[in-house]
Amino acid sequence: MKIACVIPTYNNFKLLKGTLKSIFFQTRMLDDVFVIDNASDDNTSEVKKIFPEVKYIRLDKNVGSAGAYYEGLKLSKDMVDFVFLSDDDNVFSPDSLANLEETMLELDKEENVGAVKCAWDGYKSNAPRKVKSSVWSGMLVKTSVINKIGLPRKEFFIYSDDVEYCYRMRKYGFLIYVAPTAKYFSRYSGHKQQVAFLGKQFSFYKTPFRIYYAFRNEVYVDLRYNKVKLVKLFLYFLKIFPFLGYSKCMAAIVGIKDGVLGKLGENKRYIVER
Repeated sequence: MKIACVIPTYNNFKLLKGTLKSIFFQTRMLDDVFVIDNASDDNTSEVKKIFPEVKYIRLDKNVGSAGAYYEGLKLSKDMVDFVFLSDDDNVFSPDSLANLEETMLELDKEENVGAVKCAWDGYKSNAPRKVKSSVWSGMLVKTSVINKIGLPRKEFFIYSDDVEYCYRMRKYGFLIYVAPTAKYFSRYSGHKQQVAFLGKQFSFYKTPFRIYYAFRNEVYVDLRYNKVKLVKLFLYFLKIFPFLGYSKCMAAIVGIKDGVLGKLGENKRYIVER
């Protein structure tokens, strides 16, 4: 079985190096590693000097993480049997990939498995567990599934493209599992802030850019796959509303409106940032 790894990145060279180090330290060697650079203006292009095995693809413009995952999967899906996905700020235990592959092959003997996912820090179960959806990072996906159900939707730009894809997999009858013996760890990216009110903690994105896409895309996905979650999303908005300030509040409202109207793609009003 052949496995490729796809890592989108944007202006995050320092953490990207740590991610690649953990990828190349895997006990199960990868057949290809693709770094999809979203037109970074830092020194990301130097990645080939440090990791000559990497296949470095620089895009002409920033198409968001959704667009970069789309390009990476389109490029790799016909070369290998599985694609391993990672954000540019995660690290993995050395046996993660080997355990993902072993879990995938074992479960696939009896069930129609489309993807298996690394367990996050603090995951409690000792047995593989079915999940409804997952983030991309730490996921091993069958390329036969990609060829059947299509590529992720790059129009999401950032956020929820992974959730939509998981729902789509399940719609086609493919299951998604968490493999507890495969571990990954996210390093703090600083995108969110926390507030305390009446003894409860709430977190939300710090910038209008991230608030807009998070609300827009979740509304879009929930309307099509899980309308019950819309209630939870609107309750969440009401909880964080007093703490957002004008610009973030308007970003959430515009995002909700565009999600209802189905307006995807990049919104030039909300400038891309790291």
